[in-house]
Amino acid sequence: MKLTVPTNWEKDLLGKITQPDVDTVYGKLDKDFVGGGRASCVLLKLRKGYVKSHIQAIHEQGRKFHYILNASCLGNREWSSRGQKEIIRLLDWLVDIGSDGVIVTSPYLFQVIKKRYPEFEIAVSCFANVNSVEKAKFWEGLGAAIITLSQVEVNRNFKLLEEIRKKVSCELQLIANDGCIADCPMFFYHNNTSSHSSQSDSRLGSFMFDYCSLTCRYRKIAKSANFIRATWIRPEDMSAYENIGYSRFKLADRTMDTRHLAVIVDAYSRRSYRGNLYDLITSPSKSLWLKKASLFHKFKYFFHPLALNIVKFVRNRKLLKYTEVYVDNSKLDGFIGHFLNTDCRYLSCQECGYCQKIADQAVSVKDKAAHQVAVNDHRKFLDLIISGDIFKY
Repeated sequence: MKLTVPTNWEKDLLGKITQPDVDTVYGKLDKDFVGGGRASCVLLKLRKGYVKSHIQAIHEQGRKFHYILNASCLGNREWSSRGQKEIIRLLDWLVDIGSDGVIVTSPYLFQVIKKRYPEFEIAVSCFANVNSVEKAKFWEGLGAAIITLSQVEVNRNFKLLEEIRKKVSCELQLIANDGCIADCPMFFYHNNTSSHSSQSDSRLGSFMFDYCSLTCRYRKIAKSANFIRATWIRPEDMSAYENIGYSRFKLADRTMDTRHLAVIVDAYSRRSYRGNLYDLITSPSKSLWLKKASLFHKFKYFFHPLALNIVKFVRNRKLLKYTEVYVDNSKLDGFIGHFLNTDCRYLSCQECGYCQKIADQAVSVKDKAAHQVAVNDHRKFLDLIISGDIFKY
């Protein structure tokens, strides 16, 4: 088994993820010209000199480093002389700092890198939504070293996973601890908003109003089955994927603090975790920036009085710290068996009922009254956004 793990760039992180299964570490500046899958506002500012030394430390551990260039949209800036210069300048810097590879979504960017920087190992991001044999073969044909399959569409579809593995010879990677709900209808939209909000010339200074994450969290806390419908792979269930040829797993999330990342890597390396499964899933309550971001950082990214009603926005900041419910991992033994021969694409959740049955057994809340308040608060805040009142004084 190989694990691909994130770096949050903390100095003590590498000393706490020493497991031999860790093959590759991935990360990114808080912003650059291309952008990526996390908004700059939820990342801490980085110095380029420090990035280079951190990568050297990764190499000293015998691991590779991949830099993230997985924006799903570059806003057509790539079709200008300035855009071309900025992209090449960024790639030249990656050569200088010793990055072993890059993670991309754009086929065009992939081909530019392949032609001009053949020394880079190129991995395909989940943002490319590889969810079929033909898509996987397309990227393999371009020369992909690793393809990360779309977790929202394939993680629980074993027949499809088998077929892709049979027809493609390059490495395939599965995201193991993602909290996205299966077949999420907001997946592409969310990818685009995240991409633009981590680009260095974003009009709002990389601020992002994360409607998608709020909606996702609301759907989960309002209906417990959605915690189970999320596309995670339990550490104990990795063997079900290895049995059909998958040996590389990617772990999220680079916004998390070191303590939580260390727990996640350890659980997947040991293939076991007895506790709350959602300890292993990304959430705002585990975010490093919430604990370490300076007042200047928060002011810079979130103070946009001409764009939205700051008072209403600040009143709802407590939603960022909401801690998810308890999902008892010990009660999920055997859970994956249902999906070995079931294709959820042909069923409605209401018709099936499997995830709700599992949720009734494994999902609980300590304080039901407080939980209901959180449900109501999320709904009210979403109403503010949808009605447009959040943008009015």
